[in-house]
Amino acid sequence: MEKNAFDTLWNPVTGCMRNCEYCYARDVAKQFFYEGETLDAPPELQRTWIRDSSGSGAGNHVLRYPVDTVDGKPVPYPFGFAPTFHRYLLNDCTAREGRNILVCSMADLFGDWVPDSWIDEVMQACEKAPQHNYLFLTKNVKRYCKNEGGYGVPVAENMWYGTTITKWDDVGRFDYLPAFCNTFVSIEPLLEDIKPGKCNIMFRQVNWFIIGAETGRRKDKVVPKRKWIEDIVNECRKNGKPVFMKSSLAEIWGGPLIREFPDGLKKL
Repeated sequence: MEKNAFDTLWNPVTGCMRNCEYCYARDVAKQFFYEGETLDAPPELQRTWIRDSSGSGAGNHVLRYPVDTVDGKPVPYPFGFAPTFHRYLLNDCTAREGRNILVCSMADLFGDWVPDSWIDEVMQACEKAPQHNYLFLTKNVKRYCKNEGGYGVPVAENMWYGTTITKWDDVGRFDYLPAFCNTFVSIEPLLEDIKPGKCNIMFRQVNWFIIGAETGRRKDKVVPKRKWIEDIVNECRKNGKPVFMKSSLAEIWGGPLIREFPDGLKKL
């Protein structure tokens, strides 16, 4: 495995409505935004999108065919960071050899604005290619669960469910991770001391921890203290949990980055 937390990024859904100030994905999408008005769009764009008709996401878009270029400009995200279902990508992983896949790195697939039908189709596509490990990451962890209790996501050895924690107030999210599934926590970007000693239950229950710093050039960009990272690593060590440091920690950490994988993700 390459020294990345994931082998492949797969983005059948893109876009998010959270507007996090540190979001790198939004900046990427803006670089490939189609700025023309919909009614004035060139024919090739008009033929490749329809508005979602589920009623659960005004402004959501469904792309049935790829939009490679418009007037010579690449437009992989023709609607910018607006929620978009790239339905033509659903079978993209079917014929590939097994790998660790982060699903929807350019979106929050479980955001409240995402129609149930989109999630269902993505999960069905995963089930058609069981040779892969699929990793999902959301801040809306309650949507992993059904309203009446139980889980609304598939329970399988190759399905991994995670949540993002950036500060102390986020720690409670781990409570909603599916108990009988593989789970992970992405502490990225680390914006403050998450007080690992006070949330040791999380370190006992979760299978894997990823740590990273904020990237980009935001004016109020947070550079985490080394001690915040040390405390997380020490708590992982106490509980025998693997930890993976992103490259963004290289200068802060100083020494060789710790890059460990849990059982099931080490080798495919």
